[in-house]
Amino acid sequence: MTPRLVVPAYFHPSLRPDGWEWLAEHPDRVWLVILNIINGPGTRPEPRFLAVAERLHRAGITVIGYVDTNYGQRYPEQVADELGRYLDWYPVTGVCLDRAAASAAWLPYYAKLAAGAREMGARVVFFNHGLYPAEGYAEHADLLGTFEGPWQGYQQLDVPRWTKNWPAEKFYHVVYSVPPGHDRETVRLAVRRRAAAVYVTGRGGVNPYDSLPDEDWVLCQRRPRTGSPSPTRRGCGRAR
Repeated sequence: MTPRLVVPAYFHPSLRPDGWEWLAEHPDRVWLVILNIINGPGTRPEPRFLAVAERLHRAGITVIGYVDTNYGQRYPEQVADELGRYLDWYPVTGVCLDRAAASAAWLPYYAKLAAGAREMGARVVFFNHGLYPAEGYAEHADLLGTFEGPWQGYQQLDVPRWTKNWPAEKFYHVVYSVPPGHDRETVRLAVRRRAAAVYVTGRGGVNPYDSLPDEDWVLCQRRPRTGSPSPTRRGCGRAR
């Protein structure tokens, strides 16, 4: 299985134009890019983000907007409002609902968010939990972020048995602070753990997503020529 590259592009086009240029030029390697303006869409359209998002969209790369859910503490109306701004201002086709709760008690809340997002026109709904949630979440999202953390923690990850009930395309792992020389091993480990969407980087600190990875090999992973299954839904993580 060749993993799909899902990129949390949390860097400004004026500061990292080369990163956005690379993404637009490699639709064969990049499946999805998460657009995060200011931990959300901001208060008005940003022309530079609009330009790069339009270019990605024209290249055939899926672009989705970042919306924080604060583990269920935000009103659904607030989430819908931010998604609406993304849909109005940028060529996004879905949403990354970040800081998603993981317990079964919050399932009704997230089921409502997912249904509302689809009614608004989102074709991809991504819950970023950062850990494995209750299995019921898989019924409502096309993609689940089930690990987001440093390399050392990833070595100890336990994968619950219920994941075998779902295709590998349902799961996304984000691993940062990967030591030099361990990037290939980390991607292979994600594949063995049935995560068909990945983002692996040696970058760390308060925002590991402020630039593309330094490891060229990670970025050069190609999608299967036969094509990846159409999404049926971090790293999300907040831009610090």
